[in-house]
Amino acid sequence: MDKPVIPELLNANDDNDDDQLHAHTPTRIAAELRRLICKGSLDPGAKLSEEIIAAEFEVSRNTLREAFTILVGEDLVFKVPNRGVFVIDPGTRDIQEIYQARRFLEPSAILWGQLTPELTDTLQHVADQTRRGIAQENLEAIEEADRNFHIAAVALAGSTTMSLTLERLLTQLGLAFQSFNISPSVHESFAQQNLAIITRILAGERIDASRGLHRYLGLAENMVLQYVHPDGEIVTTKQAPIQEAVTNGHNLSPT
Repeated sequence: MDKPVIPELLNANDDNDDDQLHAHTPTRIAAELRRLICKGSLDPGAKLSEEIIAAEFEVSRNTLREAFTILVGEDLVFKVPNRGVFVIDPGTRDIQEIYQARRFLEPSAILWGQLTPELTDTLQHVADQTRRGIAQENLEAIEEADRNFHIAAVALAGSTTMSLTLERLLTQLGLAFQSFNISPSVHESFAQQNLAIITRILAGERIDASRGLHRYLGLAENMVLQYVHPDGEIVTTKQAPIQEAVTNGHNLSPT
């Protein structure tokens, strides 16, 4: 049975400027809907009402459908003929796919990316944000710092495509957390590891940082899957030796 149609988008947009609220291009509408999905204002499996959303954004249904098409291409929503458009509701296999992609994406960005002065400042800021969250036992702040850490790590690659891909994967994972009622406290478990990896990146220890993140993402996947299947029914991901998985036995130090 379909989940209820989204009632009022205005409530989710109270903190936005008028020009964002009344965007008149598919790209900008898609960006706003993406933001709402990311922050949890649109639930997994929720039906997106063309009538309500078009009215809120003050656009035609054809324009809104173009925005939906953008989000379909990002695997954030899906269309069902004669029924409408729905936010994705990730399952166990989707979670495994997300972490598999991240284990290739993030460690490689750390290993081969360029640490610019701007990214140095960003990583230091993320480290400070993480420490404050830990000291204040603020799970929301730790969760935000965790997301910022992974975004900053991939930004080392200097690739807009890779950065957008990671943001899409993190949004999908956030939907899975909502769908399975996974506690945000899972992020707290890796806050200290984030700090250790940032320290290694800033010290130029790229291989150790890359290996550490590859290992950590495998552990994170297994932890999330245990939340999904606490009875142990799921077969957790088997990790290849880190040396072989990340460097294939070769010295891949950036020159």
